[in-house]
Amino acid sequence: MFYQSNAGHPPRHGRLTALVVLLASLLGACTTLPPRGQVVMRDVSFPLRDFRMPSGLRVVVEQDARAPMVAMVAVVGTGGSSDPVGQEGMAHLVEHLAFRSRHEGSASVWTRMEDLGAGYFNAITGLDYTAYQTVVPKESLAEMVRLEGRRLSAPLAGVSPEVFAVEREVVRNELRESSEAAFTKEDAKLMSAASHSSEQSYWRPVNGTHASLKSISLADAQGFARHHYRPDNVTIVIAGDLDLVEVEAVLLDNLPLEWMRAGAPVALASRLPDVTKPEHVPGSASLMLMEHEATVNFPELIISWVLPRSFDEASAMHDFVRMSMERSMWGAQSADPDIASVSTRLVSGTRASMLVVRVALYQADSPRRTAERVLDRVYSTWAQFVHPTGVLGRESEFQTLRRGVVTGMVLESEDLLARTTRRAELTHFMLDARAYSRMQKALLALDGGKLTDFAYQWLQRASAHTVLVRPGGHRSAVVEPAAALPELSSEMPTGRVTPSMLTALSSPVRTLKLDNGMEVLLVSRPGLPVVRVGAVLGGGATYGTKPGVAEMARLGSFRESSFAGTESHWGVHSWNDMRRDHLRFEMAGTAGNVGNMLALLAEQLSSTRTSYGTVTYLQEQVVPWLKVLDAEPRQRAIRELMRALYGDHVYGYVVKGEELEKVSDGEVRSWIREVYRPANTVVVIAGEFDARTVEPLVHEYLGGWRHGPATAVKVPAAPPLPAPGPLSPLSITRQGASQSRLQVACRLPTATPEAEARYALMAELLSMRTFDQVRSKQGASYGFSARAWVGRGGASHLLVEGVVDSQRLVESAKEVQAAFTTLAQKVDPAELERARSRRLARQAVSYISSAEWVEGLLMTRVRGFSPESLARRPAYLQAVTADALKEEFEGCLQRWVVGVVADEGQARATLRALSAH
Repeated sequence: MFYQSNAGHPPRHGRLTALVVLLASLLGACTTLPPRGQVVMRDVSFPLRDFRMPSGLRVVVEQDARAPMVAMVAVVGTGGSSDPVGQEGMAHLVEHLAFRSRHEGSASVWTRMEDLGAGYFNAITGLDYTAYQTVVPKESLAEMVRLEGRRLSAPLAGVSPEVFAVEREVVRNELRESSEAAFTKEDAKLMSAASHSSEQSYWRPVNGTHASLKSISLADAQGFARHHYRPDNVTIVIAGDLDLVEVEAVLLDNLPLEWMRAGAPVALASRLPDVTKPEHVPGSASLMLMEHEATVNFPELIISWVLPRSFDEASAMHDFVRMSMERSMWGAQSADPDIASVSTRLVSGTRASMLVVRVALYQADSPRRTAERVLDRVYSTWAQFVHPTGVLGRESEFQTLRRGVVTGMVLESEDLLARTTRRAELTHFMLDARAYSRMQKALLALDGGKLTDFAYQWLQRASAHTVLVRPGGHRSAVVEPAAALPELSSEMPTGRVTPSMLTALSSPVRTLKLDNGMEVLLVSRPGLPVVRVGAVLGGGATYGTKPGVAEMARLGSFRESSFAGTESHWGVHSWNDMRRDHLRFEMAGTAGNVGNMLALLAEQLSSTRTSYGTVTYLQEQVVPWLKVLDAEPRQRAIRELMRALYGDHVYGYVVKGEELEKVSDGEVRSWIREVYRPANTVVVIAGEFDARTVEPLVHEYLGGWRHGPATAVKVPAAPPLPAPGPLSPLSITRQGASQSRLQVACRLPTATPEAEARYALMAELLSMRTFDQVRSKQGASYGFSARAWVGRGGASHLLVEGVVDSQRLVESAKEVQAAFTTLAQKVDPAELERARSRRLARQAVSYISSAEWVEGLLMTRVRGFSPESLARRPAYLQAVTADALKEEFEGCLQRWVVGVVADEGQARATLRALSAH
């Protein structure tokens, strides 16, 4: 029936390789750490089976038993570049419709995914492919294979004209949502005109335009799907807790017969075009600056370079280029006071790729000057030094980048879905199940000379194409009237709970209490040589004797000493964040470098300082940008919402830029001394490690930090709930906006672990209701989200928010209001079971990664809950009753707040409609 690449032989292995590989773990209590420049990890292998069907379909199966979950990614070799001219957005629309398909009278694919207990399902449409991603409990493997096989073989089966019309509006709302937030794919056509690329189909908008989407009919979409959704154009990768022998029967029994048909095997042509000579795009000797108005809040410079294709071994260079560009752009802000921020991204394709640098500006008074200074930074990054010491410095810089890229490769591999997706992409286009390993080896084979040669060929100043995007566009234009859409009936998945969902949080957690008052939690997650370390310090943005001092401390603090080295010495990835109630530091690296991470963290925490010069620089260069952001409608809406929920309590406070101007360096120093102390710190270490090795390192490095009182900073008590009263309306004007933001929130009683489970299910029920009504039935929004926030001291609130087609704002707001009202009257037990299964499924998927264990345990301790309460969370969710939720919704409805960011007339009409009920 099909061919196997490993027939008669043991399963193949996909391997991860690091710069330095240790085949055995470090043992004993030795505190000797790997020297600088070494990324240390054991060898890793993923057993594979590779099935090649005569039809051309390829299925690669990978065994990874770290968690009782299975990921499945199906890559279809069609994307935005295959869209018919004038019908841009076709591939993306078909991707959406495939979730609405019904086979032989069944429920929609979306509903059936939920019935399988899928904790994650989504899809991506790129330039050359569409990828469908699903993660389910291992018990659902066979059903998932059957469902995906049906969807791929008949992606638009059972899609009615009514469903087509609604889902097309959903895609148009996605387009509105993205285009009103920032520079988007719709503007890529401007890059095309600037770049003169021969691959014009690449620089058309993948999401389409309103005109191109309106021109697509259901018959057009069906024809497109028939042409492109063929077995010889599809690659499937399945990875997770499965048996490589038994999986053969699962495929035979569940994939469509026509997709595995007997007969002569289909001979697949190369999916990567022949490249005999690099297609270098010539540029102008002088800077060409195009200007464009769009519905953005602030001006932006978009600088791009056309690069060679992706998805082959040579494209391993792209990762280094992007990371090098990010590093070099750090200095751009000091070179030009008009630069607010800089970011980079890579757009990948099989015929060409594009590197894009986005530069956010304050005023754009002299955009040409700013562009030249950014290009100066790029040029200085790649300039060759004639002096021998310069060459050595360049090679050292390359090795630093290389360590970071290698560690990033290993960290990506820990994410089951990310690894499965990447393996599916590379296998599809390179026609080799070992392509993932080949790409890793190609990364390790690069050297500094190759990187510099590549940059000189592709990243010259003359090759850059620059677009200035100014605020404007069609925001003041007449908003298009809402189309009349049919009413669709709702579907109710059954709600399935499997054993895997209930055991996902069962890993044991060891608690260490150090002599300095610090708490350290250890959770061992064997399977991949990755360790993540996270630390939280109580306090956060709302802590301090003066408004703005915490934010200034976040922006202006730095690590004063580096005796332990820097993260780049071991390829360690690090980041930090300040939230409303705590300050956070996180690091991630290979398992053999866990000691280095602890030494780095200890020095970071113990030597954090600020200076007069730093505070002065922030007030002169950064605070003006923050003051501009303060006027942005969404930021204003957040400030007003928090004030309405919490009043004069510290959680009702959101810092404004003008307050940072009044903070002195002495006040920042005082804040740092109060917050940075061991007794105010909790550390979580999660991943693959030997406790006999790690515990002595914890005591040596973290236990050696001794500073301040042996107590945590004061925990703010949760404020009393507001008295019952009428709706509290908030309105922010955004004149002429084609989409409006709707927020509905309420305060909740002081949280406990049991109450947190109720709040999570309240959010799940509201997400289901608003998604079903506003998106699936009306097509008025790309989607709503609901979440419960719980802070230190137990203060809690529930928030539902989404972006809605402005012409449907009133009816969408009424649907959200109806969701609250009906749930306060009765919670249907069947609906509750659906919400419970969804929450348990997503939770099980999340905790595959050590990153989620760090997040979960840190947040558990921030909230004052015991570490054991995390493992009991499934039980807490199982214990919630419909009556308990009804009571919570009743209280919520008595103190709810509604915020609208919209055109003034629509905002008034919406608030009137809500107040009338």
